[in-house]
Amino acid sequence: MESAVGSDGAGGAGPGGGEMGRAELPPQSDMPKIMRTWRARRNLDDIPGMGALPRHRHRRGQLTQAIMADLLGVDERHYRRLEHGEGRISKDLVKDCARILGLNPAEASALYVWSGHQPPRAVVPEQPDVPDDLLGMLHRIGHGAYWSDDTYAVLAYNRRAAWHWPWMQRAGANIMEELLAPSSQGREQCRQWETHWAPYMVAELRRSAVVDRDNDRIQQVVRRVRRSAEVRGLWDGDERAEMSLHPYATVRPMVLPLTGAVQVSVQALAPLAHPGLRMIVGIPVDFTEPELPQGPPPPPRPADAER
Repeated sequence: MESAVGSDGAGGAGPGGGEMGRAELPPQSDMPKIMRTWRARRNLDDIPGMGALPRHRHRRGQLTQAIMADLLGVDERHYRRLEHGEGRISKDLVKDCARILGLNPAEASALYVWSGHQPPRAVVPEQPDVPDDLLGMLHRIGHGAYWSDDTYAVLAYNRRAAWHWPWMQRAGANIMEELLAPSSQGREQCRQWETHWAPYMVAELRRSAVVDRDNDRIQQVVRRVRRSAEVRGLWDGDERAEMSLHPYATVRPMVLPLTGAVQVSVQALAPLAHPGLRMIVGIPVDFTEPELPQGPPPPPRPADAER
């Protein structure tokens, strides 16, 4: 069964004809042909479960629609309709299709979207490493910047960040915990904390508590920050119960050791190849970054002096 667009590339009548030319068809129209190509490139010997199909046991050659149907446990005519976008396909069936076809993450994502589903979230390492090229980029940035993971743990920071935020040098520093904890060095740098800092962070963590409910590390962060009665009051007393994917691109007042009171634009970058990483950059709004003093930055205040 062929799609409306023939496999020879002919796409209907030319200019003035009654049908759309191939170049005018939406990209989704290529998916039936793409799925045929995915089947054709698949080696039957590499497909898990082929040995359990007696009538295909000795077959060699192309992965056919009949084999796909048997592997998926559906009727062949039903699978044919699914491949052409004419029938409903469950998310579990999409997952099985991707596995049988040996799709890479980008291909599997396209199949999920074409089938009307949100692609699953990328698998993120529990403790991702920052690759050397991204570390090099970090140290070439002229503003305070750091790499963190999706649990807000600080993984790497540049020299200016160490001067701006000395507490960041502490082993195991976590942005949410440092900026929300009572009497912490980080929180003391956040001017107008109750209005310009805490609501943003609470809204972001409130979302993480629901969306990342299976992530033990982020749930531990949520539990630790909620030990503070003040944070719990902000969290539970928010009548709007706002959630935020991220509060970046906002301008917030801070106190920095080298400049005093300033306005900082908080920006974030996330590398597509490393979904568990994010770079946070504090960009000055109303001041020029000063030359850094010679020598090491000041050490963080001891944690036991804060709590």
